[in-house]
Amino acid sequence: MNLVIRRMTEADFESADVVLRAAFGTPDNRIADLRRYSGLQPDGWFVAEVDGNLVGTVGAVIFGSFAYIGLMAVAPAMQRRGIARALMQHVLAWIAAQRCATALLDASKFGAPLYASLGFAPADQAFVLQRDTTTRLTNRPSRVERLCAKDIPALVEFDTPIYGAARAALFQEFLAEFRERAFVTRDDAGRVTGCAIAQPRRIGPWVAQNVRDAEALLQAALMLDYDGAASVLVPSPNSSANEFLERYGFQFVRAQTHMWRGQVYPARQRALIYGQASFMVG
Repeated sequence: MNLVIRRMTEADFESADVVLRAAFGTPDNRIADLRRYSGLQPDGWFVAEVDGNLVGTVGAVIFGSFAYIGLMAVAPAMQRRGIARALMQHVLAWIAAQRCATALLDASKFGAPLYASLGFAPADQAFVLQRDTTTRLTNRPSRVERLCAKDIPALVEFDTPIYGAARAALFQEFLAEFRERAFVTRDDAGRVTGCAIAQPRRIGPWVAQNVRDAEALLQAALMLDYDGAASVLVPSPNSSANEFLERYGFQFVRAQTHMWRGQVYPARQRALIYGQASFMVG
């Protein structure tokens, strides 16, 4: 087997999407995700080729003190040949070369044993919840406003201790893509207290300092249409999210294990994360 691992380019997106759909067993088109996250970290996304055929993907985005690994996939016909391990070793070597000491990821039950063998340890879980109904809410709460570019610095200041690192570039990317689907809440002094981005299939990133603001942001997000069923990726430390998401028709689909590798797990407040942006960047 002639295995080559190299940097992903835009020309690889369509072939990579085929691999990702087959490996994850979903019809979801991942080209927009590939474009978005490779734009955030152009040198951090890789493909595996066997005899010139693209058979695997993986990548990472570095957020200061930690890197988030995602889109780890191997075509089903090429699994159990060491390709996944080779891809992970490659991306971990790249992360180390960037002098980043910690890596995070969200593992399926099938991927977790591989990651454990590479030194990853479980931290908690992330739950996938899905809303099967397409019924839209009609009244946006008065406390919810549209997110604007001028809000990004204040949002980053609010979000950084929650996420564990500044992710201004990520918010800017989402705002550029989903300007009419980005919301923010504030307190009486005008300080940012929450934010939610309603992606076409998923609500997230969604963070809030309390349940009241989180629910108001959800109500605003549920006024919009979605490509199929809307989903949310809820970190398990946020026990309050599941309680009110059920009232809005969300049901549990599956869990993934949030894992880390490095000297110290970064200081984060996952109890205030109501919806991850994705399993690619947390």
